[in-house]
Amino acid sequence: MRCVTRHRPEEATTVTSDVTLVHDSAYFDDLKMHYVRAGAGEPVVLLHGWPQTWYAWRKVIPLLAGEFEVIVPDLRGCGDTSKPSGGYDKKTVAHDVRRLVETLGHSAVHVVGHDIGAAVAYAYAAQWPSEVQTMTFIESSLSGFGQEELMDVANGGSWHFGFNMAGDISEDLVRGRERLLIEYWMRRTTVGVVDPTSVEPDALDEYARAMAQPGGLRGSFALYRAIPQDRADNRELGRTKLAMPVLAVEGEHGQAGHSTETMKKVADHVTSAVIARAGHYPAEENPAELAAALRGFLLGG
Repeated sequence: MRCVTRHRPEEATTVTSDVTLVHDSAYFDDLKMHYVRAGAGEPVVLLHGWPQTWYAWRKVIPLLAGEFEVIVPDLRGCGDTSKPSGGYDKKTVAHDVRRLVETLGHSAVHVVGHDIGAAVAYAYAAQWPSEVQTMTFIESSLSGFGQEELMDVANGGSWHFGFNMAGDISEDLVRGRERLLIEYWMRRTTVGVVDPTSVEPDALDEYARAMAQPGGLRGSFALYRAIPQDRADNRELGRTKLAMPVLAVEGEHGQAGHSTETMKKVADHVTSAVIARAGHYPAEENPAELAAALRGFLLGG
């Protein structure tokens, strides 16, 4: 049985740029999912990446809420959503999001994902294509469809994949140093952000607060430890290409076209957009241009 209740009554609403954000939680049999809603219109679900929470979209939500109902959850293991011991493969995380969408009374949505949230967006669209009007894949890759290149440290890939997948040692090394990890990861100039000041101290504090919660490190890293299962799942899902319109978004200084290359392997109708003056985190760095690209695609797609 599902129900929806107010999340943290004393902090149930936030007003940002004249847009009211309502915080709620959906309770399922095995999960409490925190989410934020704003605006009215066709529903758009925004899925955050690592090491973030719903707060990653704080600058974009007001720019979309005038035309859309914007739904922004904390993924399983992240933010103020519960942190169970299992279920971090992207098919299961996508099912969490779908249960939220059903609870809110929607039969079809636009799904937008960034980084690891983009892998969840793909799993959602591939499993329930008739329920996805459009899918947007921002600065990401898919296990089984080229992500392995980005994981290959010996050939220029990123260390964080292996570190996050390593097991208890990763949690032991980071515990108590969550903000240090997040600040280094997000403010580095290679793949991270172009302008380190675009990720404000308050944002780093919020991401660190969430990761430092009981189970937060385990949940955060578990999204990576599920990559071998994701690889098998994606290869099976990828046997049928996505038929809905897909937008692949790159940061000008981000992952060098991987989003577009990946989507062309798994989708038939792919449009690309490049966000200027942005690295891997365009929602932090250039939210106005990202929101404009999303609006144009969502309204025309």
